[in-house]
Amino acid sequence: MEICSADKCTGCAACMEVCPQECISMTEDSLGAMHPIIDNVKCVKCNLCTKTCPNNIDLNFNYPKKCYASWITDVKKREICASGGIGTVMSEYIIKQGGVVFGSRYDENLTPTMSYAETLEELEYYKGSRYVQSLVGKSLFKDVRKFLTEGRQVLFVGTPCQIAGLKTFLRKEYDNLITVDLICHGVCPTKYLVEEVSYLKQKYRLEDVTDIRFRGNDGNNYRLSLWKDRRKLFPRNNYLKEIFYFPEPQQYYLTGFLKGISLRENCYTCNYARPERISDITIGDFIGLGNEVPFGYSKENVSSVTVNTEKGDKFYDAVSSASKDLLNVERDYKERLVYKPSLVYPYPRHELNEKFNRLYSKIGYTRAIRKVLRYHMIKQKIKYFLSFPKLVLWLIYKHIR
Repeated sequence: MEICSADKCTGCAACMEVCPQECISMTEDSLGAMHPIIDNVKCVKCNLCTKTCPNNIDLNFNYPKKCYASWITDVKKREICASGGIGTVMSEYIIKQGGVVFGSRYDENLTPTMSYAETLEELEYYKGSRYVQSLVGKSLFKDVRKFLTEGRQVLFVGTPCQIAGLKTFLRKEYDNLITVDLICHGVCPTKYLVEEVSYLKQKYRLEDVTDIRFRGNDGNNYRLSLWKDRRKLFPRNNYLKEIFYFPEPQQYYLTGFLKGISLRENCYTCNYARPERISDITIGDFIGLGNEVPFGYSKENVSSVTVNTEKGDKFYDAVSSASKDLLNVERDYKERLVYKPSLVYPYPRHELNEKFNRLYSKIGYTRAIRKVLRYHMIKQKIKYFLSFPKLVLWLIYKHIR
C-alpha cells in the first residue's frame, strides 16, 4: 500500500505515529532517506495513515500578518545561536511558564533527532542549525498531544513539513500549542551527516566529539565543525582549543547541501516553500536586510521573524514584553521575499544531483560527494592558498597602523 507518492514523502512520520497497529516503521530507501514501510501482516487497512499524510490533505496556510528583523543583545547567550537567537528566547519563555519545548538536538550517537526540553539547562543542546533531517522517533507526536491534554503550553520548532505532520496527526487546534517553522533550504537525509562525521572522526583520529555545528555568532558561521565538550563552548577566549575546524576546501557536506546536490528528493518540489506559511511563526535569516530600504542597525546575523496567525501574534508580543534583550524592528515582508528561494519556491536541483545519486547507490555517501565535488574543491583550494599572502599583508598593515 502506498501512503503517498515516494517522491513527495517528507519523512515526517505522521503515518507511523497515527497507526493503531504500530505496523509502520521509518526505513532508509535506496538513497538513504527515511520513508514509511508497512508490515502488511499487521495492517488492518484502516487507512488512518493515508488520511493523516499531509500530502493527502488540503492544509491551511496563512500569509504573514507582520514581519520583524529581530535579535537578542545578550552576546554570550547568542554566541552559539544560528542567527538572532529568536528560537532561544521563545524557548526560554515557554519553559519559564512551565511549558515544554520540542525541537532538534543530537543524541548520544550524534544523530540529529526531534526531542523535547523542560529545563533551561536542556535547552543548550537545541541551539544552532541542523543542516540535515532530524529523525522523528516513535511517540514524539504522542508526547506533544499528552502535554497539550495536560494543559501545558507547548512550543514546537521544526521544518514546515514536520509541523504539517504534527498538525495532521493532532487533527484539531490546541490553544496551548505554538508552532514555529524554519525557513528551510531543504534537508539532507540523516544518514549523510552521520556518515560524514564518522568519516572525519576516523580520518583525523578525533575522539570524544560531543557536538556538531554549522552556524554561530562566534566566527564559525556556515562551517561544519566538530566540538569536544559542549560545556566549554561559552568561554570565548578558549573556544579555539575545543573545536575541530575544517576549512572551506574540505567542506564537502556543507557544499553539497548548499548547492542542492544532496537534498532529499521531496525537497526539490517542496509544498511548503512559499510565502504563505503552515505555522504560527516563521523564523530564519533575514537575507537582504537593508539592501533596498535603509536599516539603522548592524545587519550581521539578524533573524527574520514573521507572525502568521493571531495566536502567534499574541505569543510573540508576550515573549517580546518579557524579554529585555530582544529587539524587534518591523519590516515589510516583501523585503524578505526579494531574496529567493525557500520563501518563494523550492531550492533548485543542481545538475550534479543525478550523478551523485548514481554514485551513492554504488559507493556510499562520503566517496560519492567527494567524487562529485572534486573539481569544485580543487578550485576552492587554489583560492584558499592564494588568499594567504593577502591575509598576511593585511595583518602586517593592521599591526603597523
